[in-house]
Amino acid sequence: MSRWSTLLMDSAQLSELPKVPVAEAFRHADLVAAQRPVPLDLYRRWEQQQWSAEQLTFDRDRALYSNRRLPSHLKSALRDSIATFIIGEYTGLDMLGPILTGSPDESYSLFLGTQIADETRHSRVVFRMGEEVLGLPPDPRTQLASAWQMVSPAHAELAMLETSIVRELNSRPLDYRRWLQAVTLFHFITEGLLALVGQRALVHLLRDVPMFDSTKSVFLAMCRDESRHIGFGLHALRTGMAEGHAETIYEVLEKAVPLVFRFDSEFSNISTEFHDMTTTMARRHLTSIGADQQFANHLMAPWERRTKEAS
Repeated sequence: MSRWSTLLMDSAQLSELPKVPVAEAFRHADLVAAQRPVPLDLYRRWEQQQWSAEQLTFDRDRALYSNRRLPSHLKSALRDSIATFIIGEYTGLDMLGPILTGSPDESYSLFLGTQIADETRHSRVVFRMGEEVLGLPPDPRTQLASAWQMVSPAHAELAMLETSIVRELNSRPLDYRRWLQAVTLFHFITEGLLALVGQRALVHLLRDVPMFDSTKSVFLAMCRDESRHIGFGLHALRTGMAEGHAETIYEVLEKAVPLVFRFDSEFSNISTEFHDMTTTMARRHLTSIGADQQFANHLMAPWERRTKEAS
């Protein structure tokens, strides 16, 4: 094969990921979700897409980040992105346990075990980036405290909502309604919108910068992992909707979607283009899980109206 394609995003080695055209990398999660994979399909993908958090070195990234000639907007975008993912990835590792424990299906549990492994890898690599690129202290607890001071108010509020929902699930681990709400927040909102758009925003920002290859590799590898996580979440919520639990899922979306768009406006690295991407992805996810059109229009109208006004 003489050119890169989205299919090669599936099989590229970690060091090769920065060579994938940005447009192709951006389409990957959408193409995976469109296939409507079942959890066992996603498990098989996970076995084929392993990478190491210890493989990359960040010496060149650190030197460039520390260079006074680096444009201030690039430096602040890197700082904000890495800080956000230090919180987000560790939160994922911390909170996936109850989702695995409450899993209603054996094949779901097989996949969720792989996702915990992913979140462990992601946490380790973003802690490394915090230390080796941003110059934060090496201790994870200290990094988390420092990163928490950098996140936007909407991100902090969303983290508190996630904590509340997962705590409720932890108190009643076999409550399917609470399990669906945790999956809605974690897989649809945090993974399916915030994480994916944040990763894409940083990769897009660095696309013409001749260095930062290790940083690009990390965020593209995490994008590829998110494709599996989102595919699982959409499958689980689609099943929950078909079983009559629409209102349970809608309840979380009503609370969380406005926070997503507040996050967009508060985060310095998210441009109008990525606000538009968020609205498109949210609408696509709602269609994928079988949400009622009237509810989808009600949920998305304020944010799609802003997109039209901005254009």
